[in-house]
Amino acid sequence: MEEERKSVVDRIFEWLDERVGIYGHTISRAPKFAFRLDYWLGSFVLASFVLAVVTGALLALYYVPTDPYASTTYLISKVPLGALLFSIHTWAAYAMIFFLILHMTRNFIVGAYRRPREVMWIVGVILAGLALTEAYLGYSLPYNVISWTATTVGLNLFSYMPFGLDKLIKLMTTVPTNLPGLTPGVDPLVDRFFIFHWIVGGLIMLFILIHLSIFEKHGGVAPPPSKEPAPELLEAHKDKLLNDPEWQLQPYTRTFGMILMTFFLVFGSVILIASLFPYNIAVTPNGVKYTMLPYSPALAAQIPPVPDWYFLFIYFFYKSVPPTYASIIFLLWILVTLLFPFIDEYVFRHKASHPVMRPSAIGLGTGFIITFIVNSIWAYETPGRDIGPIGVEVDGVIFLLSYFGIWALLRRLQHSSTSSNISGITPKFGKLVSFKTLYMEPKLVRLSVAVFLGLVAISIVNAVEIFLSLQAALLIAFQFQLGALIGTELLLLALITWFITFGGRR
Repeated sequence: MEEERKSVVDRIFEWLDERVGIYGHTISRAPKFAFRLDYWLGSFVLASFVLAVVTGALLALYYVPTDPYASTTYLISKVPLGALLFSIHTWAAYAMIFFLILHMTRNFIVGAYRRPREVMWIVGVILAGLALTEAYLGYSLPYNVISWTATTVGLNLFSYMPFGLDKLIKLMTTVPTNLPGLTPGVDPLVDRFFIFHWIVGGLIMLFILIHLSIFEKHGGVAPPPSKEPAPELLEAHKDKLLNDPEWQLQPYTRTFGMILMTFFLVFGSVILIASLFPYNIAVTPNGVKYTMLPYSPALAAQIPPVPDWYFLFIYFFYKSVPPTYASIIFLLWILVTLLFPFIDEYVFRHKASHPVMRPSAIGLGTGFIITFIVNSIWAYETPGRDIGPIGVEVDGVIFLLSYFGIWALLRRLQHSSTSSNISGITPKFGKLVSFKTLYMEPKLVRLSVAVFLGLVAISIVNAVEIFLSLQAALLIAFQFQLGALIGTELLLLALITWFITFGGRR
């Protein structure tokens, strides 16, 4: 096989490796077929988390948990770039949960949880639970009427947890009301939630490191889904790694370039969205204002409690059946998700990773995805109202139809298909997000670089003018315009990174 021509960047990295040893210790080389965006959804999750941590640390400098609403409104309306940071932090948290759902769904579909990646899946499920807990805690911190009402209702619902979990939750959320330094009318639990917010963030960082460590232990990405039984390891396909061009291991610079590209893409997208659609923030001729009202018991009594979008699925069960039963359903759902790799292997007895060869797993997963969407919309459209047992009855019908319908369809495909047309579902390199016609065009590369440099120059000129004027009011007034510029620049930088990493290579 002809050796691929090495780029200048490749040679620089190899020179460094000979002297400091940067390869083969933390990041595995990826095969050619893996350079598609769906293989890098984990990097999207990590980038969102990093952006949320950085902006959260900056917001914490001005946040006062003993007077949370006042400090939030001060941060947004008075602190230079405060409103932009608040919006970026919120959208980054949403992006992390969204990409986490996509990442887990994709890995479920392709069977990337199978032997020997069972523990990696369990760690990922724990990470998802920690991310939802972090979002729940962060949602409460502004102490507006919507967020705190939903928070207290959630605590009341979780008090029905069986097996002593209700006592643990009560122990962690019971705070003396006579502590010194408390602002009258502010729940002291906010201060504890603020501390928990940092603790859970640290746990997320720890489990991400564990998750990545296991990922590298297994040699990086899982092979494409196959009809034949085989471990979910690249090393189990040594013949393809040696002879198939699509399995050829790529230079480390491509891996680093892909990581940089995904980070720039996430940073740029989140910052641009946060600038164009400020979260609960209004830009008026009189300044920047927080649009949410402060929490008060009287006002809360007039507003139906609605949790954030990622908790609507759970909220649905508490609206459908008595809280004790809803808690049991919730815990069973967590248990099944945690143990699903073993359910797939020992209960369903699926032998291969291809979706067609896993009809029971795919049927169950399809039912869950459909009910997640239906239940979330249903709960959102019925704020503050009980749904009744019709909710879980509809869920049961969806699950049965999905399971038996998908199971029958996939079983038929098993018998009517040959190994050649269902041996893998991974398209060839570049098919999913094909930039081949783009990055081979020098004019487009030069145009992207020119636009990027032009926007950078505009940003620098604007920033210099603002800082030289020493007027914080300008930073407040034009922060979202500046954020939109930065977001656009980062998106262009992601495109340029793609050009540099993959340009001219086939």
